[in-house]
Amino acid sequence: MFKKEVSPFNKQSDLQNDKNKEVKEQILKSAKSLFSTRGYNGTTVRQICDEANVSLALVSYHFGGKENVFNALFEPLRHTFMNANYDLEDSLGSLISFCRNFVLYRTEEHELIDILQQELVMNSPRLEMLKDVFLPSWEQLRSILFACKEQKTIDFESIDIAVNFVMGTLMFSLNNPFLNRSSFNTTAQHVADLAISYILNGLHSGKN
Repeated sequence: MFKKEVSPFNKQSDLQNDKNKEVKEQILKSAKSLFSTRGYNGTTVRQICDEANVSLALVSYHFGGKENVFNALFEPLRHTFMNANYDLEDSLGSLISFCRNFVLYRTEEHELIDILQQELVMNSPRLEMLKDVFLPSWEQLRSILFACKEQKTIDFESIDIAVNFVMGTLMFSLNNPFLNRSSFNTTAQHVADLAISYILNGLHSGKN
């Protein structure tokens, strides 16, 4: 049999693609860290490049500017929330699953959630750009809570207040050293269990 030869051009192209991917990942990783600690306005493109150890021109080449870097950070979060499906026939089970999944993701990607919290608190002009990031999860939760109310698996006076109550619990600040002066060791799963317990008790589900 004859071996198919790979042309030098294709090899070079693959190497360049790999290099470009690596550079973009470095830029995004550095930007995520800086945005979460310094905020969007407190972070410059030069700081991102210095942190990523890449030249200044590469941010413009790969992203076109700081705002596009910021937007690109949330692509994984967009896909995660938009592709999540819950069985509303099992409303209480869906609520528990939603809360657990959110806590686990919040723990794994705490920098992204921190950035979102900053943008929400500031009512920043970038919220319009981010609405497809956080609104799907709020709408999913609203649908689940409405089903819970209809099926009488939980009880609450206002669905708007219930949504805010639940999301407020899930968007905790355990990773903030300013608010948490003492150290503690626990797992993300245990934190999820505690959050679910607080939420269900707060919504009067009667679940032990």
